[in-house]
Amino acid sequence: MTNIRTQYKEVYAPRTISKGLLKALVEALVDFKPGLPTASRKIKARAISPGKTTELEGPESWKVTDPHSLAELEHLRVELFLASAEHRRCELHVEFRGGHISLSVSDETGWGKSVFEDALNLLGSLGISSKGLNERLRRAYGLLDIFQNVLLVLSVAVFAVWVTGKGISYLYACLALFIAGVMPAMIRSFHFFSPPKLELVKALVAFVW
Repeated sequence: MTNIRTQYKEVYAPRTISKGLLKALVEALVDFKPGLPTASRKIKARAISPGKTTELEGPESWKVTDPHSLAELEHLRVELFLASAEHRRCELHVEFRGGHISLSVSDETGWGKSVFEDALNLLGSLGISSKGLNERLRRAYGLLDIFQNVLLVLSVAVFAVWVTGKGISYLYACLALFIAGVMPAMIRSFHFFSPPKLELVKALVAFVW
């Protein structure tokens, strides 16, 4: 019976990889998708720098860069091989080069799409892919924005308490400022922790335009 092989690939902008990040990637791939009915699995890594090539296999393969200077490293490749009982294979490759980072999956088991999608999420969670890094920055900015409004609310509240004895008009003015600070903070917090659905956003945009 002829095996049908499918290919999946994603390319990202280059970024510096540390030994700690490489270790986290290898350790995550060692236990990657444990629910798959694999007959065997193998992980290995290969590092290339001018005049030197090293290759290691197994859970400790993240040490493949130890003999190299990270500043001179030209190519780093981490591979995971998943084999089914029918001797068909699903191969996952993560490559770090000077010009790009690539994720590719070559599959003849039928697991390829699931493996590829979970690998995309893994690279994002580790901050290896640019998408994952951008998401972290977006969430960090969102938290900073929320804290900024919270600090505004607290400062206005303290000021309101201080001027309570200064007259009722001052109190009303401070209450207005307090509400003006509370509402944006509550709305931003709600949208940050419970993002609106894409369909709702599209409807609001269409309404505005």
